[in-house]
Amino acid sequence: MDQNTSRGLAAIRRIKRQHNLDGAFGTLAELMEVNERYRRAVEVTAGASLFHYVVDNDETASRLIEILQKERSGRITFIPLNRVKPKTSNVPKANDAIPMIEKIQFDPIYEKAFQQVFSQTIICPTLTIAGQYARSHNVNGVTMDGDRSDKRGAFTGGSLDNRSSRLQAVRNASKWRDECDAHKARSVDIKRTLERKDQEITQAVGSLQKIEQKRVQQENSYGPLRQELRSKEASLDNKKDTLDKKQRAKSGIEANFKRLTDQQSAHEAEIASAFKKDLTTEEETQLENLSSTVIDLRRQLSELTSSRSELESRKTILEIELRENLRPRLDQLKSQEFDGQDSGSRGNLKQSQQELKRINKSVEDVERKLQETDSSIESANSNISDLDERHAEIMHSQSEIARSIEKAQKRMEKSIQKRRILTKQAAEVATKIRDLGILPQGLDKYDKVKSDAIVKRLHKVNEALKKYGHVNKKAFEQYNNFTNQRDTLEKRSGELIEGQASIEELITVLDQRKDEAIERTFKQVSKEFANVFEKLVPAGRGRLVIQRKADKRQAEEEESDDERRESVENYTGVGISVSFNSKHDDQQRIQQLSGGQKSLCALALVFAIQQCDPAPFYLFDEIDANLDAQYRTAVANMLKSIAEKSSEAGGGQFICTTFRPEMLLVAEKCYGVRYLGNKSSSVVVVGKDEALKFVEGEKQ
Repeated sequence: MDQNTSRGLAAIRRIKRQHNLDGAFGTLAELMEVNERYRRAVEVTAGASLFHYVVDNDETASRLIEILQKERSGRITFIPLNRVKPKTSNVPKANDAIPMIEKIQFDPIYEKAFQQVFSQTIICPTLTIAGQYARSHNVNGVTMDGDRSDKRGAFTGGSLDNRSSRLQAVRNASKWRDECDAHKARSVDIKRTLERKDQEITQAVGSLQKIEQKRVQQENSYGPLRQELRSKEASLDNKKDTLDKKQRAKSGIEANFKRLTDQQSAHEAEIASAFKKDLTTEEETQLENLSSTVIDLRRQLSELTSSRSELESRKTILEIELRENLRPRLDQLKSQEFDGQDSGSRGNLKQSQQELKRINKSVEDVERKLQETDSSIESANSNISDLDERHAEIMHSQSEIARSIEKAQKRMEKSIQKRRILTKQAAEVATKIRDLGILPQGLDKYDKVKSDAIVKRLHKVNEALKKYGHVNKKAFEQYNNFTNQRDTLEKRSGELIEGQASIEELITVLDQRKDEAIERTFKQVSKEFANVFEKLVPAGRGRLVIQRKADKRQAEEEESDDERRESVENYTGVGISVSFNSKHDDQQRIQQLSGGQKSLCALALVFAIQQCDPAPFYLFDEIDANLDAQYRTAVANMLKSIAEKSSEAGGGQFICTTFRPEMLLVAEKCYGVRYLGNKSSSVVVVGKDEALKFVEGEKQ
């Protein structure tokens, strides 16, 4: 379903509800029920007709169309039941030919609409049987897999997606639409219930506010004192926290001062000690031991620090719990106890006393945990101090070892710098060797020669080579590269030549087929033109001729097929040669004919093309205006004979406008155009007598 149809169906459903239209029934897909076994065949047969909308009469359809046009809400095809007249079909009676209309369940009032779409279709087991019945009984055959044989001879089939079913989609859409409507109705009821509950809540909130105001007024009598007490307690807790922080900061400063003092002593001892070039074995062993000890101490320090942080965070949480929750709750219970004494409520007093005992117990537990936490923190601080002292001693030993390592690093840097210089020189030498190109094969015999001798000989050779400075040293390598490129290009050239020959051969074959198609089409049209012209002008003769570039003369019919094929490229067009008085006189060309004779030749050409390639219908606008009476009669008879043929035999439908009586005498149905007073016109069906009177009146 396209977007315009979807929008149109949605608009029709809305318009039906708004205007309360009883004459709008629904689409064919919504009005039918089909067994799952025949669903595929029904969908293939109906196609887009599944979404055609069934209405009771054409007035309802016109009204709906006007509303759709006004709102621009899509396009819909309507089926008015009062206008549908299904044709009787010659449906075979056999076990392998089941009329499709019998497998569809629908209300009898919609029978005309379903007969219009499905009455000329049968369901067959195979496509071959469907084709046989289509040719013998002029019906459409379809298999349960959706393969179709049209009565005009066309076969349609192939793979279909089993997951996409239009009928199933329509059923699901209808079900979901009904559920949506039910949910919307339930939503309206729920909204009404919510509004009623909101009013009740508003009333309850108003009553609660009044009670709360009374309670606040009662609390205001002793609230300031309780607030002052809370502020004092909060200030005391803040000062305790500040004191703890300052004490911890003091401990940290003392530890840092002690560590710095130890470092200063170590540096002074280092300055006073004698300079040693290397470490002794004992010092190296001591360095390794101290390093492992430092690692262990650092790990212990990290563990103690993390433990201390956890304890401090736990202490902070407990203090916050005590300050923010427990003590305010204690105050609240005390105030409730006081309120209970004033009001005389003994039940609330007992409950408040129990709650007060529980809070007091919780406060004692928290204070006990705080004391334990403080003792743990002090223990951790003492351990950290001891570790700091040991760390200072080890750092002093490490500083001495670090100075020895620094001296060794300086010596190593000098060695690395010298190595870098030598590596750079080796790279420069390697670059010069690469510049020489391919090394000669006799290089091995100089491996055992001394460098001084090689340098002297190299100097002599360089002096001799200065004479050949203009010679390209890489000529041999370039020659090999160019040779390889030439071989590659020659191979590619051979492949391209073979491809060119294949393409030229293909072009020759295609040109030959094109020429044969042109010759075949021309022969067929020329033959039909001669037959049609002879029927229109019994005393005359007409033929089609091909015009060439060379001589601009008409081609002779006696030319052989070979000669025609060779001259196809020289064709410039097709001409008409006719004679209206004799079959043996000289024929005239189209430029020598009158207007009526040209019209008759044009009609003969149209009818000839129609016989070769028939179209479903033709629209002619006053084609007999310039024709004589005898030719108008011949053209009318020709139209009647073609229209009476079936579509398989080359028949067609003709819609003509005319002011002459000859066509009206053979027409199957006549229409007249009537002009209304509001500058508009309408087309209506008229009788043949009325149409003849109108034509005669126009002639007078």
